[in-house]
Amino acid sequence: QWISRRSKLFNKKMILMLVLLTAVVAGAAQAGDFKVYGKLHTSIDLVNTGEDSQIRLSSNTSRFGIKGSSELNENFTFIWQFEQKLNMAQKGSETLANRNSFVGLNGNWGTALVGIHDTPFKTLGRKSTFFFDEIGDFRTVTMGWDRRLQDIIVYASPNFSGFGFTAAYQFDQAPTASENAMTAFSVNAMYKKDGFLIGAALESLSKGYADSDITPGDEESQMGIRASIKKMWDQSGLSFMYQTLSNRMGYADYSAGTMGFEGKWQFAPKFGLKAGYYWADPYTDAEDDTGTPDVDESDIKYQQLAIGVDHNFAKNVGFYLQYATVMNGSYSQHELAGPWHGNTVFAHEMGANPNAFSLGTWFKF
Repeated sequence: QWISRRSKLFNKKMILMLVLLTAVVAGAAQAGDFKVYGKLHTSIDLVNTGEDSQIRLSSNTSRFGIKGSSELNENFTFIWQFEQKLNMAQKGSETLANRNSFVGLNGNWGTALVGIHDTPFKTLGRKSTFFFDEIGDFRTVTMGWDRRLQDIIVYASPNFSGFGFTAAYQFDQAPTASENAMTAFSVNAMYKKDGFLIGAALESLSKGYADSDITPGDEESQMGIRASIKKMWDQSGLSFMYQTLSNRMGYADYSAGTMGFEGKWQFAPKFGLKAGYYWADPYTDAEDDTGTPDVDESDIKYQQLAIGVDHNFAKNVGFYLQYATVMNGSYSQHELAGPWHGNTVFAHEMGANPNAFSLGTWFKF
């Protein structure tokens, strides 16, 4: 009976989604230009925890969306987007509009929108990687600082000869009677021209985002700073990313850092070789505060290595083979991959190195 109820509930959600999708498409057809788009992305992964191996199927953030626009006058165009995550590997239900979904306006003055959206801090990182949503994605080492927020208002400036900036603010997520507000502010500035990109971003989280285990009154606001440089030569390129966090998780003086490089060499018209290497220090003051005399900073650090070969069969179809691993210090037990990939590879114990081979394919429409 429980299985039957779950099945009926899931079917009702799917019917609701299809009805909503049909209504949106029908309305868009009458209201202005619109586009249906998406990406189907799956991989077969041979994963190892440092002790045990297993073969898994991953969905790698498959999704579909509808977006459109309607010109109001010469200064304002109404824009909208509905985007939904798809699971191409396992059964289950997803919340409607769980990816970037919004309404807004744009014109020669820029773009303003409200809804659900990636923060500018995250956007900068997405522009600097060659392992987008794959097993080698560097989000493994950024300690959760690649957010998509709800109840957010975003402004993106026009392009000023390659320069632009984006700012976003999240409205308070805390209950009305909470002592601490739960808000976020994020901003980036980027210059992109002739295959060269350089940018910086800042993100601030109020005290309401602090770890619930902190003694009330001891919470601190958190801040992250990120910088990226990327240079492309046709389809080959190099990138560098640096990130530093202060008062991480709301703990005073709890700092962390990440930095690393990626590169891609397009050695044939349809084949590319790519690699990435990142260092992560989850607690840069560990030497002073671990409380364990025989533990130094290097014992809690970890690194991620990823290498892969891409084959772009056509403009909208590709295949790849990748290997990625997290190399933990003797007092580190960090996992590989995460929700964006569809599977997380946990470390068997402290000092173990989780790793995976991934054979994947993607199709864009």
